[in-house]
Amino acid sequence: MNTRKLSAFAAKYKYVLIILLVGLILLLLPTGSRAKAKTVQAQTVSEQTQTQTIQAEEQRLTQLLQQINGAGQVQVLLSYRCSAERELATDDSGEPTIISAGGGAQEAVELKTVSPQYLGAVVVCDGADSPQVQLAVTQAVAQFTGLSTDHISVLRKQPDSQSK
Repeated sequence: MNTRKLSAFAAKYKYVLIILLVGLILLLLPTGSRAKAKTVQAQTVSEQTQTQTIQAEEQRLTQLLQQINGAGQVQVLLSYRCSAERELATDDSGEPTIISAGGGAQEAVELKTVSPQYLGAVVVCDGADSPQVQLAVTQAVAQFTGLSTDHISVLRKQPDSQSK
């Protein structure tokens, strides 16, 4: 008796059942999972690269500021909204376009580079008591980062407890 009712139901709604079955099959197909994995991996690598880029910029700025007469030991902290980014040309499949650069080297084709957007800078140095040193450090950081001088703080470094 149940099989007759089931047969009648299946005959009556066979097209609806076929559409539901096709929909379930399409949902179960593994599409886009590789692309998502690549995107997540690319974002992780991008975040690591951004952090390394900012640290390298801080190191370059520290070395530059230590050359200022009277600055002494310098530490720099840069805050930023977004770091430097590169936009690469891609082919139809989404893979980066690679060109030969001579000597067997290959490079990705770069469409544009976006510089980091700095929000502020804090500089701690031995010579911050001197207004001349503060001015020179502030101007150097402003030129390096593009920040206005009101977003740059130059502070005196705390004396080492060992030197007392």
